[in-house]
Amino acid sequence: MLKRLLMIAAMMFMAIPAKANDDLKKQLDQLVADYAACYTKQEAACIVALYTSDGFMVNPAGIAKPADVYGNAFKMGFNKLDGVILQAHPIGPDAMIATGTYHITGKDKDGKALDASGRWSATYIKEGGKLKVRMLTAAPAPPKAS
Repeated sequence: MLKRLLMIAAMMFMAIPAKANDDLKKQLDQLVADYAACYTKQEAACIVALYTSDGFMVNPAGIAKPADVYGNAFKMGFNKLDGVILQAHPIGPDAMIATGTYHITGKDKDGKALDASGRWSATYIKEGGKLKVRMLTAAPAPPKAS
């Protein structure tokens, strides 16, 4: 049974036209750029608009709404996000999965530098004709060994 399911999944993946893959990748690249631009503007609503209507985040604190996560990050003083896509794979004509790294910086209320980085993975689906984040998982990088 498992072998049959894997064969069906492989056939579905191969059936996705290359043009569809290119279109999804372009949309993903734009979404990541828009995400960083919204972050720099410190507009949580702008970031939320990049998520599906039922989109959410998973981080070490648990499952959260993007508006809460980013609202709190901006209050702390974070104001710049650099996100890098390391891998991206279509999982259908209207969906992708991707992984990457993030680096966020800013200054707290006392002017002390804030700096955090880690890895992320996400599932994206088309909603309203645009690729949007359905689920984003982010985890901080482990401390460097001394």
